[in-house]
Amino acid sequence: MRGGGTEWGRGTAAAVSLAGAAAVGAAVGVSPEALADGPGLCPFAHLTGLPCPGCGLTRSWVALGHGDVVGAFGLNWFGPLFLTVAVVVTGVALWTALAGGGALNRAQRVLTGRVALVVLVMWVGYGLARMLDAGFGWGFFALVV
Repeated sequence: MRGGGTEWGRGTAAAVSLAGAAAVGAAVGVSPEALADGPGLCPFAHLTGLPCPGCGLTRSWVALGHGDVVGAFGLNWFGPLFLTVAVVVTGVALWTALAGGGALNRAQRVLTGRVALVVLVMWVGYGLARMLDAGFGWGFFALVV
């Protein structure tokens, strides 16, 4: 790869595709009722009682995996976007693992480029807005902690 970046081989692509398939499979395989109160894994939420930018992502993925698009967006606005990215990257990684080529390298450039930076900034901004909303009790966002 030009620019001194990492060249992804078939082994790495296979690992990425397996991890992605496991994550997407869990979104489809886990019952939404099992996560009704959330997985309770967020140390930030445990310490502060406020949601971090990632709070609600697991439940959002599970809701989307079971066809509840509105519920998925209600839990975390970025959940459906991130699940879509996970599905695409999993497919690209599987293609790279099976056929070789630079598809995963091209995907890496997109996922680490300017668009990814803009999405990251928007996601953190969204998280900050949810924290303020929860802290001041405005009620604009669903409380997901």
